[in-house]
Amino acid sequence: MNTVALESLLKSQAGVWRGGERYNNADSVSTGFNALDAALPSRGWANGCLTEFMVARHGMGEFSLLLPALKQLTQQNQWVALINPPFIPYAPALGNAGIKLEHLLVVNPSDARSTLWASEQCLRSGVFAAVVAWVDRSTPQKQRRLQIAAETGSSIAMVYRPDRTRNEHSPAALRITLEQNPSAKHLLLNIIKVRNGKPQQVELGLHAFDQPQGVAWPGMPEVQPTPGALSLHDLAVAAVIPAHN
Repeated sequence: MNTVALESLLKSQAGVWRGGERYNNADSVSTGFNALDAALPSRGWANGCLTEFMVARHGMGEFSLLLPALKQLTQQNQWVALINPPFIPYAPALGNAGIKLEHLLVVNPSDARSTLWASEQCLRSGVFAAVVAWVDRSTPQKQRRLQIAAETGSSIAMVYRPDRTRNEHSPAALRITLEQNPSAKHLLLNIIKVRNGKPQQVELGLHAFDQPQGVAWPGMPEVQPTPGALSLHDLAVAAVIPAHN
C-alpha cells in the first residue's frame, strides 16, 4: 500500500491514533487552571478524547474541577450534558458558577447500561460540546465505544469512575485519579495516563472550588421540583436523543 493510500485510510477511520500526533490547542478547552493546562499536551480538555476521573468518594471538589470549562462552553451557547449525576444538580450553584442553564441537559438513566448508552448517543450526536457521565460499572470495550463516540461527534467526554478502577485497562486518552488533602486544603490530581504526555501530579488549592455559602456540588441538599414543572430532561432529551430500542 502506498503512502497516499495509507494516509487516506487512516483519516477515514475514527479511533485510529498515531503516536507522533500532536494536539492542536484550537481543539481543546482550557481547564481554567494554569497548572493543569500546563500538564496536559492539549493545554486543556481535548475535543474527541475520553477523560476518566477516578474518585474514592463524591464531594471533594471533583465536579467543580470542570466548572470553568463548562462555563466557557455554555457561555458560547454550546450544549453540555450531565449523565447520571450522583446528586440533583443545584441550579443556583451552577448559575453562580457562570453556567447557562438553558444550554445544560441533565439525563437520569435507570441503570449502568442506560447510562453508557445515553452517554454514547450524546457524544455521537455532534450536538454536545461536552458530555459528563458518572459510571459505576463498565468494561474496556464499553469505554472504547465512548472514546470513539467522542471522536465521531468531536465532543469532550468526561467520565467519573470509582477509584477501584484505576488499575484497570482503559482506552481513555486521559486518566486522572483525584485525592483530597484536607490538612493542606488541596486537591491532588494524579495523571496516570495521558496520550502523548507523561504521568505527573498536579496540586490545586481547594479555594478554587469554593461555592457561595449554602450551595455546593456534590453534597448539596436535594431540591424537589415544583409539582407539575417540566425538568430539563423532560424538555430536551426526547428532542435530542433517539428512542432506545
